[in-house]
Amino acid sequence: MKKLLAIIVAATMSLTLASSCARTQGTSAAAAKKNIFVIIKGLGNAYWAILQAGATDAGKDLDCNVTIQGIPNEVDIEVQLGFLQNAVSARADAIVIAVADSEAEANAVSEAYKSGIPIVLVDTKANTEDYSAALLTNNVEAGKLAAEELLKKMRNKLSDSEPADIAMQIGSTGSQTIKLRMEGFRDYWAANAPADWKLLDNDVKVNDGDITKAIQFGHDFLTAYPNLKGFFSPNNGSTVGFATALKEANRSDITMVGFDFSAEMEEIIRDNSYNVSTMLQRQYVMGYDGVKIAMDLANGGKVTEKDIDTGVMAVDFSNVDSDAVKAAAGIK
Repeated sequence: MKKLLAIIVAATMSLTLASSCARTQGTSAAAAKKNIFVIIKGLGNAYWAILQAGATDAGKDLDCNVTIQGIPNEVDIEVQLGFLQNAVSARADAIVIAVADSEAEANAVSEAYKSGIPIVLVDTKANTEDYSAALLTNNVEAGKLAAEELLKKMRNKLSDSEPADIAMQIGSTGSQTIKLRMEGFRDYWAANAPADWKLLDNDVKVNDGDITKAIQFGHDFLTAYPNLKGFFSPNNGSTVGFATALKEANRSDITMVGFDFSAEMEEIIRDNSYNVSTMLQRQYVMGYDGVKIAMDLANGGKVTEKDIDTGVMAVDFSNVDSDAVKAAAGIK
């Protein structure tokens, strides 16, 4: 019954974006097109909107039908599983998916792959080797780079001997992406941070992708810890929550590093009174190249590299208008 409900909800929540195409002489172009299903998490979220734009543009350029479906919150695992099952049942030519829970969705991804459909993972890996290709950030290295960036920016304001607490919140406990970024962040911090700069590891908040919770957690940290000097978050929703709390509380004394170049992060970065950076992933590339690789596989091609690192870079007030940032963010 629960699975049936998930499928029904999935059907009502899906967003289908079919790219416009030219007609082929003597036949219907729509009938000849490959059907690529793109299943994301955080539909409506600024991060995922950029990935979605990349996938949509690829559909137009490559003359294929791209069906994009997404869940509003990263905890809606059953709904995403319903989308995946629907894509398999519809005999998709290929599926591009960013799983919400790496462990809980591993079997379903494996089964879809074994059914003969090419599976391209983007942003987040499922805990299985049964997939065709994966385009994502090297998340351990991204976490290390984020820690390096936070230490650099904090040292612009503090001496190494001054006590400092660093608060953290995450969107989900089931995301392999988040786990690996936190691992890289903690490893770099342990090896390079001053002894008196402490991560609040016993009070990491989990907002389940709920932006209202994320903002409130930011305010809670600001109130509860008198030695609070830094914020870190490894995913977009948590980052937006922290940034919003800083602006609402007018706390420009807190240094912050988060993930993804959302409109909220661009706004706070451009206000140079805040000491803020964000880690820019190439999610437009994930969306575009995810569909491109899916099309190649659907046409009988093979991948030369199964796991593809799409890269990451730190963005702050000093480089926000650079050509490198525009290219990485898919800004035309």
